[in-house]
Amino acid sequence: MPTAEPQTAELPGVSSETVTAIAAMLRGAALPGENENFSDAECLEAAAFIAATAARRQPGTPAIALETLAGTERGHLMRLAIVNDDMPFLVDSIAAAVDAAGLTIDRVIHPVAWVARDADGQLTGIGSSESGGAARESIVYIETERADARERRTLMSRIEEALGDVRLAVADWLKMQVALQDDAGRVADSEGAALLRWLLDRNFTQLGHEIRHRDGTTGATLGICRGDGALLIAERTRQSAFSWFENGGRVPLIIKSNRLSSVHRRVLIDLIILPVHDGGKVVSLSIHAGLWTSAALSSPPEKVPVLRTALAELMRKFGFDPSGHAGKALVHVLTQLPHDLLVAADPVQLERLVLTAMSIADRPRAKVELLLSPLQRHLFAFVWLPRDAVSTTLREAIEAALVAHSGAHVLGWTLVLEDGAAALLRLTLDLREGQMPDAATLDAEISTMVRGWEPAIETALAESIDPSRAAALAKRYAAAFPLAYRLGTAPAEAAADIHMLRGLGAGQQRAVRLLQDDPAGSANVRLKLYNSGGALPLSRAVPSLENFGFTVIEEVPVAVGGEDAAHIHDFALEIAGTALLPPAGDPAIAMIEGAIAAVLRGEAENDRFNQLVMGAGVDPQAVGWLRAWYRYLRQTGVSYGLPTVVQALQSAKGVTQALVALFRALHDPAHRDDAAADAARAGIAAGLSAVAAIDEDRILRLYQAVIEATLRTNAFAPAAAEALAFKIDSSAVPGLPKPLPWREVFVYSPRVEGIHLRAGPVARGGLRWSDRRDDFRTEVLGLMKAQRVKNAVIVPTGAKGG
Repeated sequence: MPTAEPQTAELPGVSSETVTAIAAMLRGAALPGENENFSDAECLEAAAFIAATAARRQPGTPAIALETLAGTERGHLMRLAIVNDDMPFLVDSIAAAVDAAGLTIDRVIHPVAWVARDADGQLTGIGSSESGGAARESIVYIETERADARERRTLMSRIEEALGDVRLAVADWLKMQVALQDDAGRVADSEGAALLRWLLDRNFTQLGHEIRHRDGTTGATLGICRGDGALLIAERTRQSAFSWFENGGRVPLIIKSNRLSSVHRRVLIDLIILPVHDGGKVVSLSIHAGLWTSAALSSPPEKVPVLRTALAELMRKFGFDPSGHAGKALVHVLTQLPHDLLVAADPVQLERLVLTAMSIADRPRAKVELLLSPLQRHLFAFVWLPRDAVSTTLREAIEAALVAHSGAHVLGWTLVLEDGAAALLRLTLDLREGQMPDAATLDAEISTMVRGWEPAIETALAESIDPSRAAALAKRYAAAFPLAYRLGTAPAEAAADIHMLRGLGAGQQRAVRLLQDDPAGSANVRLKLYNSGGALPLSRAVPSLENFGFTVIEEVPVAVGGEDAAHIHDFALEIAGTALLPPAGDPAIAMIEGAIAAVLRGEAENDRFNQLVMGAGVDPQAVGWLRAWYRYLRQTGVSYGLPTVVQALQSAKGVTQALVALFRALHDPAHRDDAAADAARAGIAAGLSAVAAIDEDRILRLYQAVIEATLRTNAFAPAAAEALAFKIDSSAVPGLPKPLPWREVFVYSPRVEGIHLRAGPVARGGLRWSDRRDDFRTEVLGLMKAQRVKNAVIVPTGAKGG
């Protein structure tokens, strides 16, 4: 814990002089900014932590310690001390390991000290200059954000792996140099051999070397190949490499490993593969693993073997003047593009990539080029973007498009911002389980992502409406959508949303649109709900959708601002059971959308009867009739609940459809037909013979009885939009309680229900409000009976309504 004044308390086995010496080294080795907010007391405390870590260490073994920092101001940090034999790549390898663990480094200081130890590895002296018997040791002190116990274990494991690989690579460096030099001497192609020698000239950081035999065994391992890490190449890649050389492929073969380097930079390891011949046959592969140095990646192309040949060939083929604009532009793009990929590229792909890059320099725009690795293991996507359009959201959208089109997964990405107006996003994908995507399709999709939002919307709208109207709508709506929506939604889809939004108004505050990716219908669909004003509470929307037979998987809200503020709810749905939506373009889709919208607007009831729209193929108007008849039957004393009745109607779809057809044939003035009515009755009878459940059979027969007993209805008149009315011959409905009315009229709407009972053709009686919601017919029936007695001396009989 930090103290107010610097102190150098003695530690077991560590003198105060040692702590003071280490503190001085920390101060002296700190780069600008690393001493900020690092008081003398804190520096001494860090030195004591390092001293305790370094107190005992054997050569060849790192000493590592990790602890959380105490104190209110620094309690969100932890610190790490690593003491190791001094060697290259330590600091950047450790920093890469910390970054790979997802932690942010707050401070890093790395002095190199002359350390004296006894035979047991005990620290006996430390200083900043050489003294007798001392060896150089590297001290790395890091403060980073605090992590939990699992994350700390992961971090320690990564650091130990990195230090082990560094030690192996450094120890075998000279042997790996000799192996690569020997291989260069056996390469027949002069440019290939020159490339290997150029890489040897401090242009390639060698990390490992191995000989892989045809049977899969490994020999002569050096560097990281001696470690316990993952293999450099998979079995299928090894076989492909043998085939490459047997079919006359270029030597050396240069590819990427899927293994990330833990040394120097945490990137995919570069592999240089050469054939080993015996008797004219390829018997083994000599595989060199390492990383191109930063200097090599930015070297002038005319100095890089293989690349210089490609440069000369392009100059010759296109007649570019080296001192002219085109020649200089060609050299510039070859300098800027990644050399490690260019030297391995197929000449045709390389030419297309280079010419595209030259074109981008002259005319910045969104553009995609794809480069396939020699063994078709990796796909390198080069995506040029306007600098101002670059964002994390756009990068993720581009990654998603590449994955969707190729079926591959992204291994890594790099973003290069140059002085011009364009930025280059380069992505590496593992293509072993995927396929080569169509570059033109990808190019068009990504161009749409990054071009101006309003022009893209206007173009999409102009496909269905007048161009001048499209321009007005694009100007009105395009800027109202949030950024995430713009990046993740195709212009055609946005245009469809705008068409729906413009239809919202005082008369229609909600609308619905169903979307299907599979034109043949799917059990998984999306539904967009458009609501004028604010968001619609999910507690209102979700039950409505569930009553249509959907299961709501997720919902993505989109707030649309501007003068016509609205909200889009994008639902991912799953259809329960075996039901499927009609195919895309079927008129029934619009019918289902209208039914859902009517419920959400409060124009139709929200109950399980709505399942019949998709579950039984019944149109929304007929669902209203079935619901009304059920409400009437409940008033007559039928005890079946709504779920039971809906299940009966849905289980016997054919009977339900025949009941609706019977009602239409009997009462629709435009389709009244006795023959159709008889056919419907025959269909009902045939369907009932297949119904096994007694309750379902009784429910369906009661429905038929009510339909047959209906004398008149307004179901096919405009007034039905306000309320349905059915005039029923009570004597034809089985099971009605006594006294039996002569006629009755049942009225139903989502807002109100009513009934009028008449004891005879000429009857008189009043109307009253009933508080008995579930059996008001029973109350009205008793009042009709009393009215009939009262009216005995006035008119022949009585009536009553409620």
